[in-house]
Amino acid sequence: MDRSHVDGTIIVMRRLPIVTALVFAVVAGGCQDSDGGVAVVSSVTAPVSTGSPAPESSPTSVVPPATDVAATDPSEPQTTEPATTAPATTAPATSGPEATESVTYEVVTLEGSVTDPTRDRQIPYLVYAPVGLDSGVPLILVSHGGAGNARGHLSAPHLGTTFATGGFVAIHVGHLPSDAPGGQLSDRPADITFLLDQLAAGAIELPDGFAGTVDLTRVGHTGHSFGAYTSHAVGGATYDSTSGTYRDERIDAIAPISPQGPDQMGGFDRGPDDNTWTTVTIPSYNLIGGAEVDSNAVDSIVRPGWRLAPFDRYPGTSDTFRSIVADQLHSDMWRTGSPEVQQFVAGEILEFMRIYVAGDIEADACGIGVGTLTTVSLERHPAATASLLDVCA
Repeated sequence: MDRSHVDGTIIVMRRLPIVTALVFAVVAGGCQDSDGGVAVVSSVTAPVSTGSPAPESSPTSVVPPATDVAATDPSEPQTTEPATTAPATTAPATSGPEATESVTYEVVTLEGSVTDPTRDRQIPYLVYAPVGLDSGVPLILVSHGGAGNARGHLSAPHLGTTFATGGFVAIHVGHLPSDAPGGQLSDRPADITFLLDQLAAGAIELPDGFAGTVDLTRVGHTGHSFGAYTSHAVGGATYDSTSGTYRDERIDAIAPISPQGPDQMGGFDRGPDDNTWTTVTIPSYNLIGGAEVDSNAVDSIVRPGWRLAPFDRYPGTSDTFRSIVADQLHSDMWRTGSPEVQQFVAGEILEFMRIYVAGDIEADACGIGVGTLTTVSLERHPAATASLLDVCA
């Protein structure tokens, strides 16, 4: 592993042999889904949380969704995919920042929806939760990409499963098409805020078998493509297309996957102190495919390093990270990448959220982004004060 330091930025280049740690149990001897994929239940270690019943929900299942509808950029075809499995992870079980002994949990899921009456807008969701916890557990919200999709919350089940086995309640949020052109820019962050409000009111049903509660003082958000916009929006980014920001103060950290650079979705960059991302003051972890660094998903913007702008423009008030996964296309970072790529993306976001959302005092911030893929570049920007990265070699 080669490390160098440039202008306060820690850069890590790592080449390691591939280690695949996909652990799964085949349900009922390997029942096939409609696409021939194997439905699975994952077991692994971690902490989590629950809440009270709500309307418009489907029965709890111990089987993560076996189909994954493409929900990335508007330009991508809507296809059905085989089931994915979550990587094995081990994490200290915690109901607060104090870590205790390790425990292994099965994952249970529940699909439901809530309706925001002020916008007459339905918000579908899919909850992933571990069995066996009875106290407050941190939360990760997940947003798909695309300009609106009725099944987007079913996309990328490897994320929700990994996060739940790693000790979080994970809720994949469905962002339906908007009524007005450009409506997703405001509807998506409003969907996240409304869902958090409903969780606080006890109006979101959580799966049977999950006896804990969701700790709304520890919340993270991740999303791909338009979902990365959603992460930045609720994380405090400022856009030309909106008045003010959509910051939700309950969001403690974000992990945008394939984030946009300037001149799309209202993003702008007029200099170090006048750009979309200088108002993102919370910990952030950007994950980008090496083959998409210079362009947006439809190649209507092609500029060297276009997707690198958010990380480069964060204000330095919190620890920030960026991983570039060599040779990966836009959709590979969400749903079409190899099992090793999916494992890296899910697992490293989990490690980031353990530290900056769950407050795991035994986890090592210097290990975030240092996974087992053959070629990944990692950059870190330590916070100006109280950084957890000051001890990193």
